[in-house]
Amino acid sequence: MKIGLIEDNRILAKSLIKGLKQENFTVEHFLRGDDGENFFLMNRDSFDLLILDLMLPGKSGEEICQNIRKLGISIPILMLTAKSETENKVNGLMIGADDYLTKPFEFDELLARIYALTRRSPHLQKREIWLTPNILFNFQSKGVYKHNQEVKLSPKEFSVLEVLVLNKGKALTRDQIFDKVSDFAADNWSNSIDVHIKNIRKKLFKDEKDPIKTVRGIGYRLE
Repeated sequence: MKIGLIEDNRILAKSLIKGLKQENFTVEHFLRGDDGENFFLMNRDSFDLLILDLMLPGKSGEEICQNIRKLGISIPILMLTAKSETENKVNGLMIGADDYLTKPFEFDELLARIYALTRRSPHLQKREIWLTPNILFNFQSKGVYKHNQEVKLSPKEFSVLEVLVLNKGKALTRDQIFDKVSDFAADNWSNSIDVHIKNIRKKLFKDEKDPIKTVRGIGYRLE
């Protein structure tokens, strides 16, 4: 998952980039608002989320957010600011920001906001993601295609794979996967996640490099 970070505080930006990369995000950082906006608009399809500081040299975060929304771009936008007044938060949300985080903040809180935004993002759900050079995962059609042919997964298999894709690079426990798949409510057997992962691997990755990694003592991670 690729994040655009437009933040002029070098120390904060360095800390955020380090943390995000440890979570397996790709980060493009810009110190100036105008530079960041120009690069994003030229490469908009490669980004999954934007983190914008409110006060920036060249162009403010509010201006960037407003311009992006005027163009009809639905990418999730998280605003950062040192201002804590209610009216500033309301204004940021009114012009199209999806969430608002006031400095100083804990990195874990930022991470939680990022995952929440990307999980419910229509921008992300319209996308296609290549799991391997031959296997395509399509959020919109709810299909998985291998060599341009759809591979039939059961609804639960697809849901498990979708959870892993939405949390790409993050190790998830079996309980976390179970909790995110609503139609598991009827399951009453503890190894259901393992069974579905086994079936997914058999149907999709038998003759491919398997991107689903078993994380010992935790669960599974999609690389």
